[in-house]
Amino acid sequence: MSITQLVLILAASVMLSSFGTAPAISRMWKVSPIAMAQDYATINDNRGHGDVVLLMWFVPQMVAPGSPGADNVVTMLRKYVVVMVGHAHLDTSTGRFSFDDISALQASDQDGRTLTPVARDDLPPVTNGALTTVESMMRQVLGTLGSNMKMFTFDAGHIDTCSKGRLSIPLAGETYTWDTPIPGCQQN
Repeated sequence: MSITQLVLILAASVMLSSFGTAPAISRMWKVSPIAMAQDYATINDNRGHGDVVLLMWFVPQMVAPGSPGADNVVTMLRKYVVVMVGHAHLDTSTGRFSFDDISALQASDQDGRTLTPVARDDLPPVTNGALTTVESMMRQVLGTLGSNMKMFTFDAGHIDTCSKGRLSIPLAGETYTWDTPIPGCQQN
């Protein structure tokens, strides 16, 4: 199984769990650095009344060291901030979801500097192919939800997942943040 497949499966399981009918509290058991990074990198904002905003920042700490292609994936995730987002609305009378069409996204660092978006056509072919594979797998695994999640890529600029800082993304009337270093970083 490739790194991309592992990340996708983990992302899918987190996102699927967000659509439960009742709020729940859980904790991880025997937490590994990779599991901590995956958990922290995913934001599930269940706003009530069927309104859910999902964000996932694909971070290098989610990649298992020594796995096939791990070095290339880690290099890519250090060079680019890759975020997948979705905003779903459940019609409780029909049980059907509708989704906002998120066509653009902004991101900024701890000093408020806007990160530069990187168009898919401007990415190296291998990076573009990896992101296309993740999107395709999301559609297959999550169906309508996966088809309506949008992936955005930014030049990482001053963002370093293992240094003090912050990534901020305004979306759907809220500013979502990740403080860094994220859990799972190796402490020297």
